[in-house]
Amino acid sequence: MSDPAPPLFVVGCDRSGSTLLRLMLDAHPDLAVPGESHFIPELRRRFPDPVDPEVLTPALLRTPHFRHWKVAESSVWERVRVMEHPSFAGVIEAAFLANADEQEKSRWGDTTPIYVRSIPLLHALWPDARFVHLIRDGRDVALSYRSLHRGPDTVWVVAHTWRRDVTAGIRDGQPLGTDRYLEVRYEDLVADAKAGLQTICAFADLPFDEAMLDPGARQEHPTPAPEEIRHFEAVAGGLLGDLGYERRFPDVAARERVEGALRSGALDLRAAAGHVRRRLGRRRARP
Repeated sequence: MSDPAPPLFVVGCDRSGSTLLRLMLDAHPDLAVPGESHFIPELRRRFPDPVDPEVLTPALLRTPHFRHWKVAESSVWERVRVMEHPSFAGVIEAAFLANADEQEKSRWGDTTPIYVRSIPLLHALWPDARFVHLIRDGRDVALSYRSLHRGPDTVWVVAHTWRRDVTAGIRDGQPLGTDRYLEVRYEDLVADAKAGLQTICAFADLPFDEAMLDPGARQEHPTPAPEEIRHFEAVAGGLLGDLGYERRFPDVAARERVEGALRSGALDLRAAAGHVRRRLGRRRARP
């Protein structure tokens, strides 16, 4: 069995348009992009090298996101059991390629936004992988969250999350070089889908195909209230400006800047405490 072509990962802050881009990419006749996976970092924490594919594979097959793909488990096992040198990356790839097989496609991709925080891990597993970092104006990300019944409940939290995730993607992606990492603006993709997809295809060594164009998938979102924009820019206005987005409130009041810094600091402390609790929990769970 020949080595598969490198995978294509689409990452970014949640609500940045990854679903739209996934539908476009999955319409390519050579590229299969299933729903979000989410299982790679968690399984890697549970299964460091050397891995036993007879243990790792069942764990993968039990994950809810894999089960949602509705891929035949036998197709995954068929690929795993012919591996000459089983590895963690190889078993994971077997699941994606089994999905591609069912669609008679040869390439695989993944559009799990939260993997923007896992670029070093994914690059270590697949050194030839391509990463598309999808970036959207964070104020529109905040609006998108308003249409959901889950996720951050205040604009302060969205601003903090957006700044953290976009910063992580840029920090970990740009050092990989332009042949491995590509930044795409959601606004540019919506304005000229063909040009955006041609750029992504060239980056991924895929021929562009007209089947990828799907203008009916675009959505309009309500206009944010000025107070929400001001609060967002109090937390993440600096990054908005660095990325070239025009700020509505370039001179945010000092009181709001301080409040934004305090709220962000509290969220960082909460995240750090949660990380410590999870590590302690995993240690207690070890036999």
